[in-house]
Amino acid sequence: MAAETNASSSSGTAAVIELALSGAVALVLSLLINWLIVFGANTGGIAPELMALNYGPVSLFTTLGVVGATVTYGVLTRVAANPDRLFAAVAAIVLLLSLVPDFTVIPGEPGGSLVAGAILGGMHVTTAVVCVGALTDLRKRR
Repeated sequence: MAAETNASSSSGTAAVIELALSGAVALVLSLLINWLIVFGANTGGIAPELMALNYGPVSLFTTLGVVGATVTYGVLTRVAANPDRLFAAVAAIVLLLSLVPDFTVIPGEPGGSLVAGAILGGMHVTTAVVCVGALTDLRKRR
């Protein structure tokens, strides 16, 4: 019985470590992509006064989003029969909801515009794609 408990605990620990590593990969990739987008927007002079389109807020909200996605996927792996499919659906819904402020609030912010909102929305899309790709087993089924 103790051997079964140790094996179960060991596989559970390995799953948590794998999830954390996948989440770290998603975070690094998302941050790099979003920093490149911020660099391009700043270089192009797009909304230089818009606080939301600067490295600090982009880094903070990207990190919060990826950590949230990682925790969500971890929960779904424990409670859902098909966590990959459910996570992809949840990610799509959250992505659509996250785009609403980009096109309703950001244009009215100081220095904001529809273009700036679209750029921020693009960051949401890239982060969602990276998270689904890095966290789910969909990449392993080829």
